[in-house]
Amino acid sequence: MTGLERTLLQIASFLEEHSVPYMVIGGIANLVWGLPRATIDVDVTVWVTEDDIPGLLSSIADQFKILVKDPLQFIQQTRVLPVQVPDGFRADIIFALLPYEQSAIERSVGQVIHGVQVQICSPEDLIIHKIISERPQDLQDVKGIVHQVGSRLDRGYLDPFVHGLASDLERPEIWTTTSSRGRRKTA
Repeated sequence: MTGLERTLLQIASFLEEHSVPYMVIGGIANLVWGLPRATIDVDVTVWVTEDDIPGLLSSIADQFKILVKDPLQFIQQTRVLPVQVPDGFRADIIFALLPYEQSAIERSVGQVIHGVQVQICSPEDLIIHKIISERPQDLQDVKGIVHQVGSRLDRGYLDPFVHGLASDLERPEIWTTTSSRGRRKTA
């Protein structure tokens, strides 16, 4: 087991122990649904109420090293809490804010990794997360996910989101990025 896998399992086990709804996103989720690539940390999105954040922070501090001085203020400003697990690897705990994020967590898919159930972002929601980015790596990841998952993608869920984002962001090219053929008629 790699250090990154241990980090993933430590974070997932902690969140499960504390009954915190979550999903793994980023490079780890991409390894599940897309083409392999290097990643150096674990990214998880969690759903907790604003009132529950201080208590969760206390529990996190008991088990992991928090990498910022004023974690509550940092979360309020960035919605992210960078932590380090005992063996030195980093994880970013992202505090969801939008109803879409709560829905994506509910749609996450359980995967058993080294005997531990881990909630992984669905391929459709991972595409939605990545499609907004203008980073070339994220767009390559989207193409890899579309290629690997192919016809198993829930197009009835995915396509309206991507079409709306392409229109809202005035970036029609993201619509074609999610097409397995490279081009897709919009109606």
